[in-house]
Amino acid sequence: DGLIPLMLLSLGVRLIDIDWHDTKIGVVGGFVCPLTGLAMAAVLAPLLGLNAMQTGLLYLFGALPPAVLNFMVAEQYRQEPGKVASIVLIGNVMSVIFIPVGLALALRA
Repeated sequence: DGLIPLMLLSLGVRLIDIDWHDTKIGVVGGFVCPLTGLAMAAVLAPLLGLNAMQTGLLYLFGALPPAVLNFMVAEQYRQEPGKVASIVLIGNVMSVIFIPVGLALALRA
């Protein structure tokens, strides 16, 4: 039960020392993650033969921002966790734009 708050706490600690030059890749990641998710949902929904509700859920899940778990893996393996933290932070801020798009596509399906 305590795993999610600890992941968010470690993300917050990493964001204290963030390099503001990493925000460029954060914006790119904030756009690319939901756009590719929505594109994959549009391609896979007809191929999988999903009903309307399942197609709507696929669109909604495709619009989700990058997960905090991505940051945890980058931190564990020391693979540029600052950049991944930027992507997660900015991607979650940009979800204010992409979640309504995903919901609109889900309701249209």
